[in-house]
Amino acid sequence: MAKTKKWYTQPFVEEVIYFCALFALIMLPELMKSISQTDFIKTFLFFAIVYGQALFHRYFIFALFLSKHYLLYGIAAILFTLLGAGVLLTADYLWIDPTYYLTDEDTLLDHYVSHLALCVISTFAILSIFLVRKYSHEVQKRNEAQLMLSEIQIKYLHAQLNPHFFFNMFNNLYGVSLTDPARTPDLILKLSNLMRYQLENSKKDTVTLEEELNFISNYIAIEKERVGKRCTISYSIEDSHELAIQYHIAPLLLITLVENAFKHSLTIKQPWFVSIRVTIEPKLIRLQITNSLADQLLQNNSTGIGLSNIRQRLELLYNKRFTLETTKNETSYTTTLVIHLK
Repeated sequence: MAKTKKWYTQPFVEEVIYFCALFALIMLPELMKSISQTDFIKTFLFFAIVYGQALFHRYFIFALFLSKHYLLYGIAAILFTLLGAGVLLTADYLWIDPTYYLTDEDTLLDHYVSHLALCVISTFAILSIFLVRKYSHEVQKRNEAQLMLSEIQIKYLHAQLNPHFFFNMFNNLYGVSLTDPARTPDLILKLSNLMRYQLENSKKDTVTLEEELNFISNYIAIEKERVGKRCTISYSIEDSHELAIQYHIAPLLLITLVENAFKHSLTIKQPWFVSIRVTIEPKLIRLQITNSLADQLLQNNSTGIGLSNIRQRLELLYNKRFTLETTKNETSYTTTLVIHLK
């Protein structure tokens, strides 16, 4: 969605602001004197001509330089600057301050050279301001484009996560319906609560930690119904209620790691377990998941979306404010995620 420009960032308004600022700065010594209204108008007109020729150079002559017609630009710049100095001297001599030239001992050539120098200096000043503004606007546009790209990527990854999550959940529900049909209605109700949470929060930028952890608790409850007799499941949260409702996190971010722990921990050679521990501290949340290593023959086919998805989302959302580490030994796999919250 395009952002509405503020009135003071409009090109015309910016030009007026720069004109007034430069006029006040350059003509400050004259303005500090007790000058008449007529002298003020003459000073203003003199500056307006100087500024106008520099502005014409910027908008029309400098365009040749930007289009890489360097020789043509050089010729046009010299001719126009000479002409501009002549126009300025003529206006000053015949209209703005003719009495000054009647008493001054310098020749018209001397005055022309001084007016030429003034035109050159003013042109360089205006071009410098223009180039700085141009660079600043380009940097701003690049930053806005990068931000927009990041938002698009986040929405894409988020949209990718939803079908991936429900694909696994419906697989789980199908398995339970075959082994224990009587439990199916209750699981469908719990699954509907998970779906409601996703529908209500999928378009939000953040949710409270309390909401996200409640969602994870509901998911774990379903897993306990599904595999609780075969898998030892532990889930603990170390926090204060105040911190859980105070801090916010991107929705559906942590569930991917929890889901992967259940999906890739199935084993019959050794105890099957999943241990999930959440710690909330001021400006920090730590999620540590330890699960048994899946037997090679029992490993589920994986789409590979889960972990790559969460890492990309973390990089886009939290940049350098997170760490995601994994360790593995002969019997278990541990994932530790730390996010520094604002």
